[in-house]
Order: sequence, then structure tokens, then C-alpha cells
Amino acid sequence: MATKLKATIYGQTDVGLAREHNEDSILCDNELGLAVLADGMGGHNAGEVASALAVDYIRNMLRERILGPERNEEDRIDEVVNDVVVHANSEIFTQSVEQVDCHGMGTTLAMALLKDGVLTLAHVGDSRIYRLRDNCLEQVTSDHSLVQELVDNGYLSQDEARMSVSKNLITRALGIGEEVDVDVRDMEPLADDLYLLCSDGLSDLVSEEEIHGILMENRQQLDEIARELISLANRKGGTDNISVILMELNEAFSDDNGITDSVG
Repeated sequence: MATKLKATIYGQTDVGLAREHNEDSILCDNELGLAVLADGMGGHNAGEVASALAVDYIRNMLRERILGPERNEEDRIDEVVNDVVVHANSEIFTQSVEQVDCHGMGTTLAMALLKDGVLTLAHVGDSRIYRLRDNCLEQVTSDHSLVQELVDNGYLSQDEARMSVSKNLITRALGIGEEVDVDVRDMEPLADDLYLLCSDGLSDLVSEEEIHGILMENRQQLDEIARELISLANRKGGTDNISVILMELNEAFSDDNGITDSVG
């Protein structure tokens, strides 16, 4: 009997206290082992069009490429993910050009896909992915933002970056140009890893120390973690839409017939 990993995924999104509508979109597909979070931007509600388009396109294309009859078992998953996100960018950009109400729309992206024992992460913009492993919280993505570039080049400290009025000026997004550079990386997942995907509506208001505390206090209750994180962001002002997705990796066991049962 071989030990495998299975993802349990749960997400919530909230409009916050300052916005009239929610431009974030999230997807939790436990069958596919896929979590996708997109934080849209643009006038005339076009941000929510961009984020929804990104999430729907990525889910549908990955299902075709991974589960569909035309799938190629020899395809590298990281290359498939990159290709799908690049094509999603083209779809959003085309719609932004062709539809007047959608001019200038775009969206960030954070996604995680568990396939064949490998966790593939992709992100564009300042939506983040954190990993809790052995009780230690680590940000495993780097923001595509002006402030992060200043930090990387030694012009700002992390503390100064958190206080900067320019911290939300992003340098990459889906849909704002014909081409996009996607950060894609494979992670070696371990049982009991917990990944958090979040929009900047959370990370701008809730510190890593506070996130870590909530994750540890509610370790086995993904729905409670999501509620507590969103509630804290709202108590601190709720200045933006707030979205979180939790992906917990658990052991599963496959017998010789390929039948898989989750454990726990």
C-alpha cells in the first residue's frame, strides 16, 4: 500500500467594510486539487469580470488538460500551469480591448495545484501564498509590486514597506498587457502542510504574527480559520475585499486497485 497526499481545500471571500461590491473571485476544487484566488481591478465593476474570467478559464482549461480525454500524461504540470495562466491573460486582455466597460481591467492571481505528489504554485501580482509547516509560517511567494522591488534592491526595509503609501502599486497583473510573466514553482509537499492563499485585503491589515496565531489556534478547522482571518481584517478597518483559501495536505492511501481513501 502506497502513501499519497490529498488536498482538502476551503475558502471564503468577503466584501469588507469600505467597498460596495466584491471584485475578488475564489475557487476550491477538491477533486482536481486546485485552489485559485484572483483580486480584480478596474472601473465599472470590470475588476470582478477580470477575476471571475481568470478563475473560470483556469479551472476549465486545467480540467481539460489534466482530466480530459485529450490529456497527455507526459506533459510537465508546471508547464501546463504556466500555459493555462498565459492563455487566461490573453482572454482577459482581449475582452478588455473589445468591451468598452472593461477597458483597463486586470486581476492578480494566486493558485496551487496538487498533482502526482507535487504541489505547483503560480502567482501574478500581490496576492500571496503562505505555508505553515512544523508550526512555522513562511511566505512562499514574492509580491510583484513597486515596494517589493524597492525592498529587494535595498532601498526599503520590510517595516518601511509595510507602512508605505505605495504598497499596493503592483508591477504585474493578468489582463493589462498582451503578455505576462508568471511565477511558477514546484514544491515538495509534506503531510500536514497548510497553505494559505490570500488577497491583499488580508495581508495589508493582518500581520504575519496574527495570521500565524490564528492558524495555530484553529489548526484542524479550516472554516474557522477563514472566518477568524476575515473577521480580524474587518475589525482592523476592512478597507478592501478580503479573500482567503486554505489548502491542507493530508495522507491518503491507495491499494493495488488504485482505490484511494482519505485518512482522518
